[in-house]
Amino acid sequence: MRTENLITVNDFCVYHNVAYHFVDYLAEAGLVKVTQVNKTSCIPVDEIQKLERLVRLHNDLEINEPGVATINNLLQRLEDMQQEMNVLRSRLRLYES
Repeated sequence: MRTENLITVNDFCVYHNVAYHFVDYLAEAGLVKVTQVNKTSCIPVDEIQKLERLVRLHNDLEINEPGVATINNLLQRLEDMQQEMNVLRSRLRLYES
C-alpha cells in the first residue's frame, strides 16, 4: 500500500480531538481498517469518511464505543436493505412493462 494514501492514527486523533484508544477499539471491532507502516498505525484514506462519522456519533451524541458499534451495524443493515429494495424495484419494473 502506498503511504500517500494513509493518514497516521495519531494525526487523525489530534485533528479530531479523539482518544487513540477509541480508534483502536473501532479497529479491533472491525469497523475501520488500520494498517501498520514502520510500526506506525495508519488509516487508509478511503476509511476516513466512515471513521469521521463514527467519531461524530461518539463526540456529538456522547455515545460510548459499544453503542457506536451497534449504531454502525444498524446503519449498515439499513443501507443494505435500501440497496436490495432498489434492486427489487428495478426487477419489478421489468415485469410491469
